[in-house]
Amino acid sequence: MFEMVIEKRGQFRWEWRIRDRAGQILAQGWEETRNAAKYRGERALFELLLVRVPRLQPPPAE
Repeated sequence: MFEMVIEKRGQFRWEWRIRDRAGQILAQGWEETRNAAKYRGERALFELLLVRVPRLQPPPAE
């Protein structure tokens, strides 16, 4: 399970982070707008899912 967090940091900075179940930060970044931070965070989350989720293996042939 992954969690995306977006927090305002200062007047013109938004921080996004992707964390795993244990709270370890897997990806993070800064953007100037909330929408940009949301987009970057969702993009990073999608890329993590592509890499980390094991592919389903077809059943063995009999």
